[in-house]
Amino acid sequence: MSEDISSTESEDKVSPGNRFQNLLFVTCTEILKKNIGESETKQITGFLQQYKGSALVDLPPFEKAEEAAAALRQHLKTTTRGVVILGGYDVVPSLQLNVLSDALLKEIEDDDGNSREEWDIDDFIIWSDDIYGDVEGDLLPEIPVSRIPDGKSPGLLMTALKAPLPKIADKYGVRNIKRPFAEEVFETIPFTETKFLEVSEDCSPKTVNTKSLRGALYFMLHGHDADATRFTGELQAKTGYYEAFDIYNIPDDCRETVVFSGCCYGALVALPKADRKEPGMKLRSRTNEQSIALAFLKAGVNAFVGCTGAHYSPRLTHENFFGKPMHISFWNGIRNGLPPALALLEAKKEYATNIPHGLTKAIYKAIEIKILHQFTCLGLGW
Repeated sequence: MSEDISSTESEDKVSPGNRFQNLLFVTCTEILKKNIGESETKQITGFLQQYKGSALVDLPPFEKAEEAAAALRQHLKTTTRGVVILGGYDVVPSLQLNVLSDALLKEIEDDDGNSREEWDIDDFIIWSDDIYGDVEGDLLPEIPVSRIPDGKSPGLLMTALKAPLPKIADKYGVRNIKRPFAEEVFETIPFTETKFLEVSEDCSPKTVNTKSLRGALYFMLHGHDADATRFTGELQAKTGYYEAFDIYNIPDDCRETVVFSGCCYGALVALPKADRKEPGMKLRSRTNEQSIALAFLKAGVNAFVGCTGAHYSPRLTHENFFGKPMHISFWNGIRNGLPPALALLEAKKEYATNIPHGLTKAIYKAIEIKILHQFTCLGLGW
């Protein structure tokens, strides 16, 4: 494998070094070079090392995120603004997190009002990178964390590292017709020029205007762990699902853009999903041809924020629990000028403070804890 990525361009008018100031980059070059090539890995690390305000930590191979995070924690400083992971789960492991404590599981089991249909399809086990920003050891990050999966592509990594910050002139979204709450979320997204929110019953991959995919993008559709190349919607009067957006809708150039996805598994960058991963089972990393999220990164978006597991959202417009508060908080952060990685961290802090958002059943509390940890920032995010 040999690919010259030194000429990968960015239209950012500000030196990346200013944005890299006090960022801690972490990777494992021993594994990364197997994924993207030895010379390409040197180009990536050399690019970062020219900016003296940032630091690069080259970890040895770790199988468990707890061990990798403990090693990284020794390099965190009081001035560290954020952690940026370079590589997929095979390079720097994500935490296979069971969000159910023994006490919470007992609460759920003691609640006679639970139904079989309410149990989580992921068994409340998800991939989470929060541990890499956790200074206090409580699994709640104090430092923003973002991850640039390599996708077996050095070009993807370099493009993501050079991705300019979002410029929110335009906003565009696609929502499931049975998730009207997304209208309220969409209204919180800042813009100065154009806005358009498609509804799944009237939207399909053939009708998506790819020229609109720039600025702030919001997707509230269905996703699937086994197929990350499409998002689906529903019909108001019928059952079943149909395609509303697919990977071929993503333009080659999507710089100055931030994407937020409320789709199940929208940010799952490897298989199997966390509840299916057994010891000794090899992870299969996705490429930009197998994942909408990675395709957006290859196209130059600054960040793709989404879930590594099944997502939950309210069905009625006035309801304000499950995923909705996280969506609104994130876009409020973007409106206030925060970079995506920091906007997600602040949204998580606000969300954690208000769990369970007025809900009373223990299983709903578990769902919200899952939502808290499964949202992740892919891309540079700064």
